[in-house]
Amino acid sequence: MTNLDYSPLTLLLTDVDDTLTTQGRLSPETYTALCQLADAGVSVVPITGGCAGWCDMILRTWPVAAVVGEGGAFYGLRTANGSVEWHFWDSAEQHRADQSAILETLKTLSLSFDVALAKDQPLRWVDVAIDYRQDAHLTKAQADQLCTAFTAAGYQAKCSSIHINVWRGDFNKAAMAKRLLREVFSLDEATAQEQVLFIGDAPNDEPMFEAFPNSVGVANIVPHLDGMAHQPKQLTQGKAGVGFVEMANAWLSNLRDRQG
Repeated sequence: MTNLDYSPLTLLLTDVDDTLTTQGRLSPETYTALCQLADAGVSVVPITGGCAGWCDMILRTWPVAAVVGEGGAFYGLRTANGSVEWHFWDSAEQHRADQSAILETLKTLSLSFDVALAKDQPLRWVDVAIDYRQDAHLTKAQADQLCTAFTAAGYQAKCSSIHINVWRGDFNKAAMAKRLLREVFSLDEATAQEQVLFIGDAPNDEPMFEAFPNSVGVANIVPHLDGMAHQPKQLTQGKAGVGFVEMANAWLSNLRDRQG
């Protein structure tokens, strides 16, 4: 973790599942690293495919400045009086209608294997999450078949480390991250490329690696790299939350060195 220049960086965008978490759990070491970055003045923003319910919990309890959820469908932030407000890519009503259409399409697919929705689907406002490697276990070929079928039906579909996320619309993690940075942090695209770091672990993070040249991949992304046109600038030695701590320690060390 010595090739990345942390000096101009002020804001961290981070994936959650298998980037912050390790085998589904947020370790004390990883959460401590989050707190240390926030205490050092780094604005931390999780960028996740996780559901709205999960995002609400993150925003209310973690040391974060904002959160982007369901793959870029919305962002949330705390207001000056401590309340939480949500901003959608399109209208909430349109997103709900699109979600219903996706669920109806799923019923029509001719598949030779069973498909289960993610357990958090009832807590999702916009997308549909199919369990890929969380409680269910689909093969890569089965996941590819599902993505192809949904794409042919006019939807977007992408695999995270645990889910296949399906949505309608031109949003993704990077598009909503840019909107958030502009609307909340007053960072234009050029400034964001200088001051923002992204860390992630999966193919659905590819738009983020493309958008933010200061990027890190935790080591568990390595098996996916051959299929990714846009890759992280740097890789950690550790996987998942261990890799996140590795990155955080390098950033914190840089901050200490600059402060003398």
